Amino acid sequence: MALFLLFIFGTLIGSFLNVVILRLPKGENLGGRSYCTHCRHTLSFWDLFPILSFIFLRGRCRYCQTRISLRYFIIEFCTGLLFAASLWLVWPTNLIEVILLIKYCLFAAVLLAVFVIDWEHFLILDQIVFPSLAAIIVLNFCLDLLAHRLPNILGGNFISGLLAAVALALPFFSIWYFSKGQWMGFGDVKLALLLGAALGLGKTLVGFLLAAILGGLVSSLLLIFSNKTMKSKLPFGTFLSAGSLIALFYGDILLRWYLRLLGF
Repeated sequence: MALFLLFIFGTLIGSFLNVVILRLPKGENLGGRSYCTHCRHTLSFWDLFPILSFIFLRGRCRYCQTRISLRYFIIEFCTGLLFAASLWLVWPTNLIEVILLIKYCLFAAVLLAVFVIDWEHFLILDQIVFPSLAAIIVLNFCLDLLAHRLPNILGGNFISGLLAAVALALPFFSIWYFSKGQWMGFGDVKLALLLGAALGLGKTLVGFLLAAILGGLVSSLLLIFSNKTMKSKLPFGTFLSAGSLIALFYGDILLRWYLRLLGF
């Protein structure tokens, strides 16, 4: 029942993510009623119920019958799954684990939004990254205080997260700076700060390696099956988000497996 309820809550957050993904890249305000992007008709409550509205409306606007993008359904469903998976990963029995669950759910939702926006617009937005980074830092600090660890101890979430953020962002900044933005956008540098703060150094490295592998695979497929060339741009933030999501849930397992291969 707890998994189901958190899945439902996740779909509600997914519905909000759809608004974020639609409006922020256009510079629109997140306030105000939702509307059909085709006929501009204001949508009612029953038009906005996550997942079920899409099914009952058969994927079409109630007012103009224009087909609704399947993306809305997918984002709501995926957010619900990510929230339920976070609960499965951290089944809270105390306040520390409740805060950890909140951190995982927040991070997963942010990564999903970054994944879609960067893929569609080649943008990693400050309005998403910086508030999320601040929230993650505060949650890390709270986790350390509740665990009776002073924030200046390197093993704590707060300091280790900051160190990981800097450790990941510096190489990204160097690539951006020396290539003058040709090889990497500055948005990836800012995203690296968030990833390091949320995952810590070990999982961050796993996420980065997974992002590089995923990026290489997708690039190869696009070169073979589409009109992309070696000079075509790819949104690396999308792959960083995907790799970091995998690292969030399986980073420890993958890191231990890799270290065993190296003989450690």
